[in-house]
Amino acid sequence: MPQSAVASLIAKAWEYATGYRKLLIGYVLMLCVAQGLSLSEPYIIGQLLNTVQEGSSSPQIFHKVMYYLGLYLALQITFWCFHGPARVLERILAFNIRTNYKKELFTFVTQLPVKWHKDNHSGENIDRINRASGALSDFVSSSFELVYTLIRLVGSHIILFFFLPQAAIISLCSSIVALGLIFAIDRKLFQQYKDLNLFENRIASAIHDYVTNIVTVITLRLEIRVISEVARRMLDALPLYKKNVIMSEAKWFVGTMIMTITIVAALSWYAWSTVGSGQVLLSGTFFTLFEYLRRIGGSFFDFAGKYSAIVRYSADVQSAESIHNSYRHFRKASSNSFLPEGWKEVKINNLSFTYEDPTNRVHQLKDVTIDLKRGSRIAFVGESGSGKTTMMNVLRGLQFTKRVSVTCDGAEMENKLLHLARHTTLIPQEPEIFADTLRFNITFGVETPEAEILEAIKLARFEPVLGRMPFGLETNIAQKGINMSGGEKQRLALARGVFSAKDSDIILLDEPTSSVDSQNEVLIYEALLAHFKDRCVVSSIHKLHLLGMFDRIYVFAQGEIIEQGNLSELLAKQGNFAQMWKKYTSTTTIPTKIPDPLPQIN
Repeated sequence: MPQSAVASLIAKAWEYATGYRKLLIGYVLMLCVAQGLSLSEPYIIGQLLNTVQEGSSSPQIFHKVMYYLGLYLALQITFWCFHGPARVLERILAFNIRTNYKKELFTFVTQLPVKWHKDNHSGENIDRINRASGALSDFVSSSFELVYTLIRLVGSHIILFFFLPQAAIISLCSSIVALGLIFAIDRKLFQQYKDLNLFENRIASAIHDYVTNIVTVITLRLEIRVISEVARRMLDALPLYKKNVIMSEAKWFVGTMIMTITIVAALSWYAWSTVGSGQVLLSGTFFTLFEYLRRIGGSFFDFAGKYSAIVRYSADVQSAESIHNSYRHFRKASSNSFLPEGWKEVKINNLSFTYEDPTNRVHQLKDVTIDLKRGSRIAFVGESGSGKTTMMNVLRGLQFTKRVSVTCDGAEMENKLLHLARHTTLIPQEPEIFADTLRFNITFGVETPEAEILEAIKLARFEPVLGRMPFGLETNIAQKGINMSGGEKQRLALARGVFSAKDSDIILLDEPTSSVDSQNEVLIYEALLAHFKDRCVVSSIHKLHLLGMFDRIYVFAQGEIIEQGNLSELLAKQGNFAQMWKKYTSTTTIPTKIPDPLPQIN
């Protein structure tokens, strides 16, 4: 709610100031001292003016004037001794809070499941993260305005009570009325800011989509259409934006009138009461009263303006709460979802799953049962669309189903397949290559010993490709003249997968060598299976001559396992797999380097 905007932002800043909280307290105290000193400025100038008015013919007038001028100079120097360092500390703290907050939001996004990402557009998520972290940083880096405004507002009223209690009472009542009005209007503005943020999210998602797919936009000559669509989304917010601006300006007009009338009424009261009692109306005292009243009015406007900005900051920060809430829900569901240390066998029983992809194509698994043993080598085979990739995605946790029973070494796993997710790495078929260095494409910027990178490159048989790169691992793929074939890109992506899987117990290979030549493919699989001999390796296989390397083969058809066994057992059954094998060996050129002699079927 907007009335708690200040408190919520302070709490959020405190939460992400971990390690810097003493810094926060220190600079706030310094700001309080600085503004406390500044409050004495009108009094010093007022005394100077009274001195000039009362003793214009006095021989001591020059010394008194210089005294007050010197006092004013000392005041400014002392003010900056506190204000300057405090502002430096404030902005350093804002930088660290923004870093901590943005890092945590990005961490949440990377740990949320793929289904969440499919339901929440990446462009909108990026906009939420940037908007929320920027708002929190802006709040902290301008917090001196809030501290100064509050101290001026409260301090000026206290000082005014000593000079003219009646004026202080009038000013206090007017401030309460004006602030009540501001809060009431800002309550409505808060919801409008949230709605405007939704418009901004839609604009960001459109720009993200079009820029990400800019080649398609250009080749299909869609430039005018996409520009029109982005412009349309921006103009959709105009009616609400106009309403927001008009309401905001009306708020300022009413507030200005209230505070102006207050100043006029208070000074009129002072002038009337002073002259009416036969006293001299001193210009210095009149200036002092005017200046404190002006500061109260200015503080009111500063506070109202700052509060309006804070309401906007709060709305921006709250726009990222959907990420927080989703992560908390996911974390609660997946807490303690690990396999026991040293596990030996995981049994997945009666798994069923159905989902519809964005192209309205239905994918399903029906009553699938498989065993995952540490050190085993498992192959999934079947026609395209038979369920192999869907099964891989479910095992990795990219898709979720509750229609399954999971046991580990005989013990029932309460959170089912969630227990596998943190022990599993999936190396996909489609290589995602980034316009960066080869090193970054393998390590994603993670600092690691060179030997580990080279080992992954060797296992993926990417060494020959690396050898012809002009700058080795520091070669930027985006630079002119650097070209790689589809198979070479797959091997680079495979090296990344091998590097990432070093701490995983279950390695899933979804045809990551489909574009690699058969000779290299055999050598890659031999190397991978030897390297991960103490892990459970599950691979989706299209080239059946590789199956001699695997202990267990599951044959998929229409989302079901129709046969299982090792290669010899499946061929002996003379079933569906045997027919697939016969067709494959009669139409495919088998590489000279194969793991075992290929069985023949009459």
